Amino acid sequence: MKLKPILVCVTAFFLAGRARAQESGKAEEFQNIVVKPGDTLWSIANTYLKDPKRWNELLKYNTLPAADPSIALPGMALKVPVNLIKEQYRAARLLSFVNEVLLRKSGAADWKNVAAQMDLYKNDTLRTRADARAEVRFYTKEILNLYPNSVVILRPPNKNADVELQAGEIYGKGAKVITPSARILPRTRDTEYDARIKEDLTTQVQVRKGRVGVESKGKTVEVKEGFATTVKFDMPPSQPMKLPPMAEFAQGSGPRLAGGSGPQMKLDGNVISLKQTIPGAAAKAPPAPDLAKNLKTGDLNDQSIGAGKIMITAANPVQSYHLQVAQNQNFAAPILDKTYDAFDVINLNELLPPGIYWMRVSYVDLLGFEGKFNPPRQIAVGRRQ
Repeated sequence: MKLKPILVCVTAFFLAGRARAQESGKAEEFQNIVVKPGDTLWSIANTYLKDPKRWNELLKYNTLPAADPSIALPGMALKVPVNLIKEQYRAARLLSFVNEVLLRKSGAADWKNVAAQMDLYKNDTLRTRADARAEVRFYTKEILNLYPNSVVILRPPNKNADVELQAGEIYGKGAKVITPSARILPRTRDTEYDARIKEDLTTQVQVRKGRVGVESKGKTVEVKEGFATTVKFDMPPSQPMKLPPMAEFAQGSGPRLAGGSGPQMKLDGNVISLKQTIPGAAAKAPPAPDLAKNLKTGDLNDQSIGAGKIMITAANPVQSYHLQVAQNQNFAAPILDKTYDAFDVINLNELLPPGIYWMRVSYVDLLGFEGKFNPPRQIAVGRRQ
């Protein structure tokens, strides 16, 4: 009988809360909190909630044996509104992944395969294998993309960061990142950047959008969109340097580049080659292999381009080029994603089965910094009907 007044209050609170949610028209986001032996609503509220006095709100979303906050709970996962949880205990969600991605839970020794839409928690470690990718969204809206052969710790303890990058490369949107040699602090939530750790623990940061502060050894440099910095281990950041230019398509058999002294990437019959023009010397392009006449090629959005010939030009010499080919324009799961040496000749007819594809290219300079991808262009590989 003693529980009746409490239950009446809880019911009234639940109805009022539901009415407020309906009035706002906003769907709440939830996070699961695992109940451990001896946990009560009081202890969970004191540990996880920004305001422990709001413990009774947990009764709205969970079926519990009693409403007494001092009674030990059975082993279960409690559904808790994210906006009630302390910042340091908010989870992240694995939005998507491609190929083999592994997870090591906080305090565990073994790696296990991930599952789409799973929750990730403070001090969990993610690892991508070769050709694997993963996309993570924090409940505070920051985005993190892991590239192949990368290792990150989410919400590392006592480091005031969203992510600790231990190996490989990531793309971050608004996320605070630390590495063995640097701290990366976005200046706005929509700032976008790439961070990469080299074998000697050097950190490279390049900014796609917005601005970041990069800290090391008591020095901070401000890096704006289109620029990059290098941080060698136990050294301050370098002064920002400009990224390579974006690859541009030019139609016809010759480059559209003033002076004609820059590199020229050519797509001819689905064969890609890059020619670096050396001032004062005659540059020789590697011969393209003979192609079967029954291959249909070219930009399907521009009927004026004949014989599948497209030129890609840039203003400065490059060391390599990054090629992506996918079956759609968002390139979420590219079927070809590789960086080639400047002297490599790539025959897409030998690498791809017949079909319609989207292709994009970016340039990589001598320091390993990568420019923006050109706008996606459509190509076709296969026999004429």
